[in-house]
Amino acid sequence: MPRQVETFVVGGIFKMRRAFTATPFLDAGLVSTYQQAHETETLRLTNTRNPNGGTYAKDDRVSSMTLAIFFRELISSTVATLLWASVKDVPSAVQPPESVIVQVGKTSLLSKMPLEITAIEEDTADPDPEEFDLDNIKMTGAGFEVLEGGALATAIGIKENYKVKVTYKCAAYDEFQALVDSGQEWEILFEGANSSGTKKRMNNRYFRCKFGLAESLDWISVDDYMGMQATAEVLADESRVGDSMSQYMESRKEKPIAA
Repeated sequence: MPRQVETFVVGGIFKMRRAFTATPFLDAGLVSTYQQAHETETLRLTNTRNPNGGTYAKDDRVSSMTLAIFFRELISSTVATLLWASVKDVPSAVQPPESVIVQVGKTSLLSKMPLEITAIEEDTADPDPEEFDLDNIKMTGAGFEVLEGGALATAIGIKENYKVKVTYKCAAYDEFQALVDSGQEWEILFEGANSSGTKKRMNNRYFRCKFGLAESLDWISVDDYMGMQATAEVLADESRVGDSMSQYMESRKEKPIAA
């Protein structure tokens, strides 16, 4: 029987779920790079029985196993994990009139992400406030700007604290509050396939992982798609006990079917 060539070029899907749960794994989206690394420390005892020295005993111990991962999709659960953030699902809804200070050519921030602004009027105790057409403003991603030359710009004049009430409908969005916890622990599953050699599957499973804060987030780039570089340390899962059973990682490599 000829020897099986076992070169490998692997691609696959990176999945996660909370550690110590039995829930299904969530697809973490496209991952451009995923690298496993190990660090060891060496204990070495010098042989003082020999005047020429040498080593009498030596032991290597693993100090860490880490995963360096470059996430390429802005999936909310991944963003929350890498920013140590909480995430809140905000539904789209009409908001009560909101009072804001306006100035010409500057952005007035609304309390929620706007989808559609439906009305704008002077914020005053007068029972008959002045209403302004919506062509006096330009909606932005986070609020709106007052345009020059319109009735609202004229009403503002040189006033620094001119207020209006805005009625609007907010968009549906996820809201992240970063750095509010030290990060959750995750179980990671990589389902890979080899496009070379055996052309068979390879699954890697890490039972308990903790992500550090994202090393970088490329919010603006003209050369490439956005990415989030992060490192997770693989921790011991002490619930896994038994002969030759790893508390850190399990790999399964599919064999070719014999002819």
